Amino acid sequence: MSKRKEYIDKLEQQLREWNAKIDKYKAQAKNQSREIEAGIDSKINELKVKRAELRTKLDHIKDSGEETFAKLKVDADQLWDNIKAGFADIRSTLKK
Repeated sequence: MSKRKEYIDKLEQQLREWNAKIDKYKAQAKNQSREIEAGIDSKINELKVKRAELRTKLDHIKDSGEETFAKLKVDADQLWDNIKAGFADIRSTLKK
């Protein structure tokens, strides 16, 4: 399997997992104060925007050649890291 195909599969799987986490965190936020719930909802909305950007990058990666893949991968990796940090922030807020 090519590295590009492995990367695409990895991103697809991660996007599915993130969808489930968003639903889980939205449900957990309802058990918090209104202020915390509003903050988490705002963070989730930011994550949804970044997730959509990553989905777009993934679609471009699927249609790209090897040369373009390398550049798109760098951009996708940065988005991936930003999304992971966003989820960590929400987890931290929920543990307080």
